[in-house]
Amino acid sequence: MTKYIFLFAIIISWQVSLRSQGFWDESKIDAAYLNLSIEQKVKSILIVPTIRHYSKRNDSAAVWLSMDRLFKLEEGYKPMVSDMLMRSAFMNGKNHELQNQLTNVLLRKKADGVYFPMQSPYSLLFQDNDNKPVDFFLEPAGKLVVPFIDEDTLKQFFKTKLYKLPEKVLSEHDSRSGISPQQMATSNYLKGTDWKNMQKMLKEYENPTLEMLLKHGGLIYSDDVENDYNTLLRLFRNNILPVEILEKSCKKRLRINELLNHKPDTKEYFTLKQEVKNVIRNLYKKGAVLLENEGVIPVNKLVQRNIASIHIGVEEESVFQKTLSEYSAIKHFTVEQIPNMERLNRLRKEMENYNTIIVGVNGDWYEQNVNIKLYSFLHQISSTADLILVHFGSGNRLAALPDAHPFKAVLLSFDSNNMAQDIAAQIIFGGVAAQGILAKRINDKFTFGTGVFTQKTRLGYAPTYEKANTDTLRLIDQLAYKTIRERATPGCCVLVVKDGDVIYNKAFGYHTYNKKNHVATSDLYDVASVTKIVSAVPALMRMYDEGKLKLDDSLSYLLPRLKGTNKGGLRIDDVMLHQAGLKSWIPFYIRAIDRDKLNGEVYGYRYSNQYNLKLDTRLYLNKSVRYRSDIFRSSKADDFNIEVSGGLMMNHAFIDSMRMGIDTSEVKARPKYLYSDLGYYYIKEIVEQAYSMPLDMFTENAFYKPLGAARVLYNPLRRFSKKEIVPTENDRAFRKELIHGYVHDPGAAMMGGVGGHAGVFASAGDLAKVLQMYLNKGSYGGERYIDSTTISLFSAVQKEGNRRGLGFDKPVLDPELSGPACPEASPLSYGHSGFTGTLVWVDPEYDLIYVFLSNRVHPNQYNKKLITDNVRTKIQSVVYRALPEYWEKKSSEPAFPEAF
Repeated sequence: MTKYIFLFAIIISWQVSLRSQGFWDESKIDAAYLNLSIEQKVKSILIVPTIRHYSKRNDSAAVWLSMDRLFKLEEGYKPMVSDMLMRSAFMNGKNHELQNQLTNVLLRKKADGVYFPMQSPYSLLFQDNDNKPVDFFLEPAGKLVVPFIDEDTLKQFFKTKLYKLPEKVLSEHDSRSGISPQQMATSNYLKGTDWKNMQKMLKEYENPTLEMLLKHGGLIYSDDVENDYNTLLRLFRNNILPVEILEKSCKKRLRINELLNHKPDTKEYFTLKQEVKNVIRNLYKKGAVLLENEGVIPVNKLVQRNIASIHIGVEEESVFQKTLSEYSAIKHFTVEQIPNMERLNRLRKEMENYNTIIVGVNGDWYEQNVNIKLYSFLHQISSTADLILVHFGSGNRLAALPDAHPFKAVLLSFDSNNMAQDIAAQIIFGGVAAQGILAKRINDKFTFGTGVFTQKTRLGYAPTYEKANTDTLRLIDQLAYKTIRERATPGCCVLVVKDGDVIYNKAFGYHTYNKKNHVATSDLYDVASVTKIVSAVPALMRMYDEGKLKLDDSLSYLLPRLKGTNKGGLRIDDVMLHQAGLKSWIPFYIRAIDRDKLNGEVYGYRYSNQYNLKLDTRLYLNKSVRYRSDIFRSSKADDFNIEVSGGLMMNHAFIDSMRMGIDTSEVKARPKYLYSDLGYYYIKEIVEQAYSMPLDMFTENAFYKPLGAARVLYNPLRRFSKKEIVPTENDRAFRKELIHGYVHDPGAAMMGGVGGHAGVFASAGDLAKVLQMYLNKGSYGGERYIDSTTISLFSAVQKEGNRRGLGFDKPVLDPELSGPACPEASPLSYGHSGFTGTLVWVDPEYDLIYVFLSNRVHPNQYNKKLITDNVRTKIQSVVYRALPEYWEKKSSEPAFPEAF
């Protein structure tokens, strides 16, 4: 009875699928068919595998590649991913990106289509509802997939099953000649079929016939084409089968040939090997299966977590652990062999300090009776910590994992190679979404179809070739090294984020010109005025969200002490737009000069024996300059507790003098745009008053710590050594020392290192987390920091004649004028530059982040070569031009160099 039901279901499903393709000219197909000789007809129904190398194609014959051969790039090739990983990746559908990637590889290999066995995982990738009645009688050997562009210029796939040549030729049951396949698919045909004849039809399931195959338009997969061709030709020449029975199969092949004239265009932005690597990486991302999750993946609320990792089966810190460290401060432990009790006791003691423990396991560590002590240890520490298990292997040994296991989440990665480890770590923190569905049964708990899905919530980390042309991005290296050779800066760091993934993060040069310390990507730079948009501006946006600030609020409303001053009526939005009429800056340290000891003026405009300290082009400092002893001292004392630098302390009372200097400074009657730091002294005070805490403490607690951006902070020496901090200027005018670990800006330094306009130090990687939060419209890691509408408002142009947003800089749209960003940046983009030689830029149109960090002010700030050579924006331009998306938007092809 089951067979009858199955047969009925297949015939009905075939009836539903019988619809016109509406793509090819049927009259043209009919005419072509009539012109075929018997030999051509027989040859046309044979699908012959291609065995020659794709690059040697020089004829018009269709080329069909096996899916395995599609990935074969060199001799000694081995499968790069397991069948089970691929099945888990394909099972949840949503395979459009993978289909496109495979199609492009196919076309670049000069092939017309691919085929694969029906039992192949690729059947899931190209799954459909194209069951035919013949499938009941004859098991397909495989499937042929042919990409084409339809009438609406959309990429489509023509899919048809392939069959081995049956040994049996003629059917025993009533073939009901003259009945069309459409009629056979109707219930009337079923009613007219006696059950005895039906029984004969059912027998052909075990012993199918060529007659049945050809009546239903089947195509034959042939790996012995000469023998199969001769066999078929004899059958028709000897009239064992009528030639007319070939019509459906021949016309199907003619339709396929017609599709070959409508192949999609190839895209050759990457090398072929890189494209294949992209496919494989995508399979690993989609294939890892989150078997169980009690809400701990992606790991969230980082402020509340002390995290450790234990990787079992490795000798030293693994790729898995290194990637975990990109997201938070994590203490790592490794266990190469089965640990003894002494080792377990030490581990247990160390684990007491952590409430989240990530356990990576290589191999068969959970087989029954193999490692009871280790399993018992994990059970014990689970009483005080959330445990996350990542199994790097086939998953079969997870069958021995008891139902009452101690893990809050179990992630199955099907391999232990570096790619699998890297992606698993990203899934744990939300850099990659969990998408896999288990394609087998492990035990009663982890059954076929198990899989918990998550969303991408944080930055991911991907190879450059996944998103951009690597040959083009190499120009960044050339420009960076040229800049260092020409002494525009001793070193720099460049980072690029595309589509939420860090695809380029590279450090160049040294901390200083003595070339003792190489720059590392994790090193901290003084970001100067970038502080405005990663500290003061997000704080104001938070106030705006909470109703503590309106854009038309006056300064006197926000700071009542300004009532009656010339600053009281200034609007906060005008301050952020730099059009409130404020002075550009005030050199507060000049006001602390001891005038009684000064011999002449403070500055001179040409070099002389008296004016011998160069500050800038044609600006020199009087060598007799000394600072008042009631304001500055070399050592800390009760009143002298503001640390301006390593060897200079300031009397905290002078901060009031600084504020008075700002309060009484000039305001232009008819203000126009003039970049000013002074308003951000007020913004610092506004935020601190609103939240009753210092600005550095507020931004750290509200943004940096929850974001996992431990390397974004004020006053970095309280947490990091000088080896991790890049120095700035050898300050001969004010602090008389190399500024290392202290803010370069004198005003911010005199405010204790914390300013709304300057003071933040950051690594490129953690700075990108703040910027990605902006690009995510205010959310990151599953937490909301700023309302999305607020991000859109503050990052938009506000007033005609002023290109800026609220705190954010915007691109200059006139191509004839230089601006803060490269000409390729979109009008939606925004960011900020910094005096020390920094630039950060966010472009929503391209889902792109660019970070450039340098210490161009070392050893002196009058070295402006980095600025005059437009190094920052030239490198930014290279980034855009490396993106396929940029050229597609420009409707032109890039002149990329030949891939190698």
